Amino acid sequence: MRLRTIIVDDEELNLKNLEILLQNFSNIELVGCFKTVEMARLFIKQNKVELLFLDVSMPVEDGFDLLNHFPKRDFQVVFVTAHEEYALRAIKTGATDYILKPILLGELEQAINKVLVFYKAQETANNLNSGNKIMLSYEGGKSLIEFSDIIYLNGFDNLTTLYLTKNRKLTLSKTLKYFEDALSIDFERIHKSYIVNLKYVSKVLSNDGFFVELIQGDVLPISRRNFKKFNDSLKG
Repeated sequence: MRLRTIIVDDEELNLKNLEILLQNFSNIELVGCFKTVEMARLFIKQNKVELLFLDVSMPVEDGFDLLNHFPKRDFQVVFVTAHEEYALRAIKTGATDYILKPILLGELEQAINKVLVFYKAQETANNLNSGNKIMLSYEGGKSLIEFSDIIYLNGFDNLTTLYLTKNRKLTLSKTLKYFEDALSIDFERIHKSYIVNLKYVSKVLSNDGFFVELIQGDVLPISRRNFKKFNDSLKG
């Protein structure tokens, strides 16, 4: 596949340098280069973009400001910056990779390959005949997870931990909202930080608040806002 790609960097020399480097990759279709967040934002809203190479430090609005305009993104992000101290924050925003300037061709190739792996995994997941599995990509690999193996999910910022059967767990750079949309009707959002698999619910507790006890013993809070819908789902 060819990735529809844009570059956002306020320095002309950096734009040209990355543009030249990307000519080495036949799977990259460069469709735009932008010096401001505003210009990039308008383009993304009006055009299909699959990969964004993004600088961090820019005047007026920075790279993180751009991503804040797209809380639910359908494109992948690779940060390209001279600022190593932003690496953790970049990963927490769900970036696929983080490249330091000056750019090494080998590191650029690795980043592009990670993006390609993501889209191939997504395509595989979309093509599954059954609707009871989800393909998840993460640092170091990917896994095809059965819905029935997911006991509950705990989200914090842009990270979500899946608690699985057989005492397994998996943490991914995806929001809890992503999983709320992707999972089947057997799952219910019970709190801003939790989604549970209804098949693993043991009982509902009421003691200075609402809680759910799961079959394996974990006790999770239920927000008052979500309690009625959750209770109706259990009855239904």
